[in-house]
Amino acid sequence: DKTIATILKDNANNANVEASKLFGVPGDVASADGTAKFVEDVAAIESKLDTQVYGLVNNVGIFHVQDFAEISDEKWNEYYQTNTMSGVRLSRHYLPKMLAKNEGRILFISSECGVRPLPHMLAYSVSKTSQIALARGLAEMTKGTNVTVNSVLPGPTMTGGVREYMADFGKAHGIDDLDEAVAAYFKEHETTSLLQRFLDPKEVANVTTFLLSPLASGVNGSAQHVDGGIVRHI
Repeated sequence: DKTIATILKDNANNANVEASKLFGVPGDVASADGTAKFVEDVAAIESKLDTQVYGLVNNVGIFHVQDFAEISDEKWNEYYQTNTMSGVRLSRHYLPKMLAKNEGRILFISSECGVRPLPHMLAYSVSKTSQIALARGLAEMTKGTNVTVNSVLPGPTMTGGVREYMADFGKAHGIDDLDEAVAAYFKEHETTSLLQRFLDPKEVANVTTFLLSPLASGVNGSAQHVDGGIVRHI
């Protein structure tokens, strides 16, 4: 309910966003049992609306900063179950249905860390690389259909968790102002970023929305960067 209320508030001037069109389904997709319950609850809504899921956005994920030698097997497995297996389980359920109907979109919100692994976030980086490979592999299964599977590779984005991290970064460097802390962080740690700032989540959402739309029918098996130019490549 809180999430839906936030969506409605942020889209108060958008006539296409109505409370009657939004359905919240909580669940723990980091576990097999939790995913099964989530899919069952979504199926009830599909039945009520007499339709099926058209787009699946795998956006569940965790991250933290930790020295590689200190990351336990349990933490590695938590990353795998949360960041990778959640998308495996949901795609395994929804992709066959999309193929049968010959329409649908699947997206994995990966990260530029998937192609630029960070040593201080190695477990996270590895999980993001696996998402990119998974998306491309699934895309191969859609050949000759109207179903597409892509991954989105955002750069550093100002989420709630990152805001907390930057507050700690500022304290550690004697900086009280968030904007000043961000500038110092990018100057020290993200020198290749062309934006030299964190992305707004809406900037990532804009690209995600495009890839979900009919306008992106020609984009399949792609790893779409939304990273502010942080990865130096052609």
